[in-house]
Amino acid sequence: MKTSIPKFEQLPKSQGRHQLDLTIAGMSTPIYWQVGQSSQPQPCAAVTAMVHGDEFEGFVAAMEIWKWANTIELHGSLMVIPVCNPAAAMDATRHTPDRFDGLNLARTFPGSSQGSFTEQLAHAIWNLIRETDVLIDLHSGGVGYDYARLAGYYRDQDAQLSALFPKALVWSVPPTPGVLSYEFSRLHDKISLGWECGGEARLDRKGAEDYATGIKRVLTQTGVAHGTRKRKPQFSNRCVGHTQSQVINSDGWFLPLTTVGATVEQGQIIGQWICPDLARREIVSQYSGTVIALRTLPRVQAGDYLILLAETN
Repeated sequence: MKTSIPKFEQLPKSQGRHQLDLTIAGMSTPIYWQVGQSSQPQPCAAVTAMVHGDEFEGFVAAMEIWKWANTIELHGSLMVIPVCNPAAAMDATRHTPDRFDGLNLARTFPGSSQGSFTEQLAHAIWNLIRETDVLIDLHSGGVGYDYARLAGYYRDQDAQLSALFPKALVWSVPPTPGVLSYEFSRLHDKISLGWECGGEARLDRKGAEDYATGIKRVLTQTGVAHGTRKRKPQFSNRCVGHTQSQVINSDGWFLPLTTVGATVEQGQIIGQWICPDLARREIVSQYSGTVIALRTLPRVQAGDYLILLAETN
């Protein structure tokens, strides 16, 4: 049965699977909710995807997790929101379309009940997830970028948990106001994970599969899903240290000459720049490090970043 549920405490308490509808300004998004054998909501985990409408890996992984949850025993409860921004998802855009308000949902949390479409949407999602214990927020590079696999966390004690995302660099996510996982991390005693992989306006199917594998491991390790917990999860992933982004201050086209995962030295040529008058010049890196994100959509506007570099160990 589909029901409009505005707050966590109004979610169904009965054991089993429930599909709810969250509707803002005529746009509806499904909220999947499953209560386990104990008929108690805690421990409770939330999996969110498509905060940006052009990011497909998280969407596919979230749908897989909802399917998988029907085959296992839950001790607590699980919320899955495969499409957080339905307006952006329908247009496959990073931001909410201009006909609504043109805002970036990933910079809008916790939102406002009296605001524009995106602000109301952020507020409604926030009211649903803020009482959960674990958040796994899934992202990718969208149309414009290619991203390395990044297993992001906020609290040091959650680094090993985030490393359950296979073959990912473990990343201490910098605080960015308005980001769902960051705002969630500021609440008391919450596990907040923000993961990245893929992009380039396509589906990295292996990345989506590994997202799902990582989520299953986290749900088991945190006691949401039944399974054998490891006393200390294996931590074999490399870690990301300090990051630096290189921002361009003009419009034009960027033709990259490096790839995600490559090591770049300061002063190294990383691509060609074509100005609106078609004049060409080389772009050199301002920093040294491992490429963890790269602009792969050639058309660039002033203020976009071309490359994101990180110290790794």
